[in-house]
Amino acid sequence: MNIRILAAVFLLAAGPALASDKAPELKAGYRALALTFPAHQLRYIEPGDRVDVMTTFSAIMGKKDETTKEDVTATILQNVIVLAVDRKFNVIQLELNPNEAQYAALFASPDKTMWLSKRAAGDTEMHPMEMANAKKLFR
Repeated sequence: MNIRILAAVFLLAAGPALASDKAPELKAGYRALALTFPAHQLRYIEPGDRVDVMTTFSAIMGKKDETTKEDVTATILQNVIVLAVDRKFNVIQLELNPNEAQYAALFASPDKTMWLSKRAAGDTEMHPMEMANAKKLFR
């Protein structure tokens, strides 16, 4: 069984044990998706916080006749509400619309790396983001 799915099962099984006074309720039309992250990424994240989710993957860059494979990092989700954090199993539960849930599931595979970026309290602004790669950094 995929470790991310297994962690989601543990989170669901824990149910009320994860509830806290400030844990937000899931809004109608949204999905609660449980994802695993390394413990150091979850350390300072609490229910009710807002996060951005980034992923690193290999992308084919360039034109038809001159393509190269490069590692890139992209912000795939912005301003996501954290519903629950289970530090025992390194699982976070996020409130996502159905489309966002599909993108998160797409990048939750073991061969891809995902990162959480905690937002400052009150920061709900969405920003257009371009993918980051080493070529852009060292121009």
